[in-house]
Amino acid sequence: MLAIKSVAEQVFTALAYHKRPMLAYHVFFSLLALLALSPLAGWALAGLIELSGYSMLGNEDLVRFLATPLGVAWMIAAASVFAFLLFFQAAGMLLIAARNQDDVFHTASNALWQVLKRFRQLMKLAAMQVVCHLLLAAPSVIALVWLFQWLLGGYDIYYVINAYPTELFYFLPMAAMLCIALLLGNGLLYASWSLALPAMLLDGYSPRLALTRSWQLIKGARFQVARIILFAALFTLLLPILFTVAFDALGSALMAWLPGPLILQVTLMGLLIVIYVLLAVVLAFFAVGVNSLLLLKLYLRCCGHQPTPLTELEPRTTARLAWAFEAALAVIAISQLVWIAHSFDERDTVSNIAHRGASWDAPENSLAAIAVAIEQGADYIELDVQQTADGTLVLLHDRDLLRVAGDRRAIWDIEYDELAQLDAGSWFSVEFADQRVPTLEQAIELIRGRANLYLEIKTAPQMPNLVADTVAELQRLNFVEQTVVAALSPRVLNQALALEPDLRASLLVHTAIGTMAGHPYDMLGLRDGIVTPSQVRAARRSDYALHVWTVNNRRDMHRFIDMGVDGIITDVPALLTEVMQERNELNRSERLLLRMRHWVW
Repeated sequence: MLAIKSVAEQVFTALAYHKRPMLAYHVFFSLLALLALSPLAGWALAGLIELSGYSMLGNEDLVRFLATPLGVAWMIAAASVFAFLLFFQAAGMLLIAARNQDDVFHTASNALWQVLKRFRQLMKLAAMQVVCHLLLAAPSVIALVWLFQWLLGGYDIYYVINAYPTELFYFLPMAAMLCIALLLGNGLLYASWSLALPAMLLDGYSPRLALTRSWQLIKGARFQVARIILFAALFTLLLPILFTVAFDALGSALMAWLPGPLILQVTLMGLLIVIYVLLAVVLAFFAVGVNSLLLLKLYLRCCGHQPTPLTELEPRTTARLAWAFEAALAVIAISQLVWIAHSFDERDTVSNIAHRGASWDAPENSLAAIAVAIEQGADYIELDVQQTADGTLVLLHDRDLLRVAGDRRAIWDIEYDELAQLDAGSWFSVEFADQRVPTLEQAIELIRGRANLYLEIKTAPQMPNLVADTVAELQRLNFVEQTVVAALSPRVLNQALALEPDLRASLLVHTAIGTMAGHPYDMLGLRDGIVTPSQVRAARRSDYALHVWTVNNRRDMHRFIDMGVDGIITDVPALLTEVMQERNELNRSERLLLRMRHWVW
């Protein structure tokens, strides 16, 4: 009934025939989304977060927030907005390729107007599908969480990631089956409702009836439809990925091979960036166009209609739209180039923050790792503090000693005298067999006068006095001015600052939603995957220093320095020292070329 080859031929024929107005609509939609839809959606979602009482959500607060009715509403709203934007773009493409009641094709501007008139219907359709998909996924997600807690909940997550306990190999196949069930169920539901959009647009169904109509049309052919849609999705997803990989390889090869003066290299780099942006926009259009036309052709087939003949001339002039599209592409490309140039920061120095010491060269949080990090030029030594059963402050990341000493006991269940006898270095290398879990006092005395301390307080209910005792120890050792206290929880930092207002504080953020403003901290420590130039600028406006973690390769170090971050947390402080020395030896033009090269390649 539904042959992939036959449908693909019709889709690509229609795309070739309608490419001009569809390209123009793609530009219209992109500009509308950039200037109006995305900002409005962002403001609305930010308003929901503001109602929650948080201005920025990290890991702990994010989980707590999403577990509330307001958090569930935010999640549904965010997913609905994303689905709505996809429907909005696909709807215009679909209308352009289908004749209206007067048996003529829609122009790009007319299609945009028709879609705008159906704004509420599209939003309702998106919200209905999102809610149903979330409800269908909920049992599998709950079962996945329960399975993890049952098999691996007794381990520290860092131990699971690095040591691969036996229970992990029981968990993975069962988790895979749950994920397959989740994907299969939601995939079939998506396929069953895939024709709701054309049903609503072309035959005037309400969102609810359009979903019912789609279900009826695909009944008996769900696996065939799912196969075609999955094939198209994989094709359109892989195409830009392959393009990016190929273009990166080409750019790297050209920049490595090209001799001659610096101005020639800078010119070529700028030209490559413009070409990259232009091709990326075209590929984005191609992906959306293929998927939109696929929905149209499937709908016509399932309804029993013959495909619309494409031999007659389109009743519109496309030349001006084509020129407008090409001009818009040029403006976008130039804007991207200007944006990249303005994203660079003139400063070339950052704080070198050694993550748990030089943890690639010595056991993490050990005195050896601290000593090596200082020798490698670290400005700050980032360490993790916890508390033993008898109240001694010690340096340890995990909640138990399984990974570093082979002891399953939690740190709060062992007294320091016994802890001091355990080998905490052989797990890394036999040459560090003499290393023990050090106390905070030992670390401070080693650091004093040679570097500063970046101290993450790893709280747990079993250590109720940890924050107060840590602050008291910093005060006793007269090391407050040389210390930055850090935590994933704002409550921990607020408690520390209440006890010692002169402390500097850094909020560590793995995942963030919301704005940066409103926190009484000196610094934000963001995971490398969520740091963007706009966040750097927002941190400047809010008077925060911005640190990024954990960055361990040369290219990313260059990129974050170019963004203008204030500090880089790394496991290899020697590499960051080397990178900064290299940059200090370059002139302004060479530095510009380096920035452009590391930004793109």
